[in-house]
Amino acid sequence: MGAVESPLRLDDLPGAVIAYDSGGNVVQANPAAHDLLGANPQSLVGSRAQDAGWFLTDGAGWPDPVNLHPALAAIRSGQAQRGVVARVNRPDGAEIWIQVDAVPVRTVTGRVDLIVATLADVTRLLNDVRLPRPGYGAQAVAQVTDELARTHLDPEAILRAVTSTLSKVRAGTWVAALMNKDPRTMRVAAANDADPQTAAYIESIQLRPNVPTFTISTRVIESGEPVLIPSVPYEEFVDLLNADLREYLEKNPPPVAEPPIRHLGVLVAPMRARGAVVGTLGLFERRGSIPLTDKDVRWVQEVADRTGVAVENAQLYMDAVNRLERLTALRSVSMAISGSPDLRLTLQVILDQAVAGLGVDAADILLIDEADGMLGVMASTGFQSTSIPDYRLRVDEEFPGRNLFGRRIETVTALGAFGQFRRRSLFAREGFKSYGAVPLIVRSKLVGVLEVFHRSTLQPDQEWLEFLDALGSDTAIAIDRGRAQPDGARPPRTPMPDLSRLEREILGYVVEGLPNRVIAEKVHLSTHTIKFHVGQMLDKVGVSNRTELARKATQEGWL
Repeated sequence: MGAVESPLRLDDLPGAVIAYDSGGNVVQANPAAHDLLGANPQSLVGSRAQDAGWFLTDGAGWPDPVNLHPALAAIRSGQAQRGVVARVNRPDGAEIWIQVDAVPVRTVTGRVDLIVATLADVTRLLNDVRLPRPGYGAQAVAQVTDELARTHLDPEAILRAVTSTLSKVRAGTWVAALMNKDPRTMRVAAANDADPQTAAYIESIQLRPNVPTFTISTRVIESGEPVLIPSVPYEEFVDLLNADLREYLEKNPPPVAEPPIRHLGVLVAPMRARGAVVGTLGLFERRGSIPLTDKDVRWVQEVADRTGVAVENAQLYMDAVNRLERLTALRSVSMAISGSPDLRLTLQVILDQAVAGLGVDAADILLIDEADGMLGVMASTGFQSTSIPDYRLRVDEEFPGRNLFGRRIETVTALGAFGQFRRRSLFAREGFKSYGAVPLIVRSKLVGVLEVFHRSTLQPDQEWLEFLDALGSDTAIAIDRGRAQPDGARPPRTPMPDLSRLEREILGYVVEGLPNRVIAEKVHLSTHTIKFHVGQMLDKVGVSNRTELARKATQEGWL
């Protein structure tokens, strides 16, 4: 669109002036406007206000939540927009701040015909005065604290609440990284209120298996000290990344930023709890006229520490709940084994407890058919396909590592590892990305396998693996008992050894899975005395450890 005839003689005006039509298109701009914005007449005239890329803020550089170009705001409201502050990136890479007055010009009928916008360069004023929002750091800490008080006791929910709140307080991409129990892996939450695509992209990187920690985060975790980089060229920032992450960026380019990012401000603080670093909290923002300073380090560090304590408390709470649920699950499984003559029903109970206690999507139990040595599905849960029971598999070909004859748990979390399965079509159809298996050993003989499946990446800790192993042991016991009970007959129970009243009480607590210290508190004796009585019971029952003692007591119905 070319210039149109206008009664205005903008070229004669000393200040920068732009005229827009009623659709928000630039119809005229004087040389002062070309010089201020760094644009030539051919590119400026005919452009649209909505494509200008102006980033509206208040006088202190804080983002306007609506961010509507003042010319468009004047068109929509019919009212003059005065004193609007905007950050503008010129084509030559320079960043300027302008103050805009956008005034509608009406026809004789009252219709808005033109919008005349005057532009004033206020870059030097903002740079010299650096108008900070009074007490905004304290306000940010207060807002995050209030949000933490309302957030559910879940580490991931806390990370998301904190980053989301901060992205509204100060524009940029906020990234919270929490170390898992395996410190080689991190749980990441990112938020950018103005650019959610970038935040989602950062989180997607962390979904890759064995992704390396971001270099600056590693430095902060290892040193325990915050890192502040007020301004760094974007290319140099990329060079700070690990080689694997740089390769990932090349193969999977991030969302295109408008206007392109040329400089970044970076602040990464350690998240601390009880004297230990548990993660990092970082801000990555476009380099603005009000750069990050040591004052920002102080309030961000305070937020990081409060977040660290909150996620640590939430993790302890969740761990306690998980332990209680898993102990309850094992007790339910033991009761099912001792109380039900139906092997299939018992195995189904085990699978239900596996899915709930391990937090997985599906599970099955495969048993070896002695007639042909093939594995067939005895019980399953959580599968979407109806063809699961039709699978018959060879023991020596179907499982990673071919180690089912051993006692080691096998876990696979890399999607590429599923290529070795002849069941890869099943994994693709079900959307499984993680797999775990434990062999079922009865009287030193492999009789089957307990498998668990998940549709996202798993990061199992030692307690998770131990619970899976315990379920495998209980499953093997159930199979052994089920095969020893033709027509549902119950095997004869052995009588309870000669235990004192105190020993029977201690035995009940051992079956519940309580440690000696807790048992001592309950019966008001010393830990050494409890240890002595447990040792006596091991000798009387003829078992070698507490786990076997608890299983024996449950199986024989002594309690």
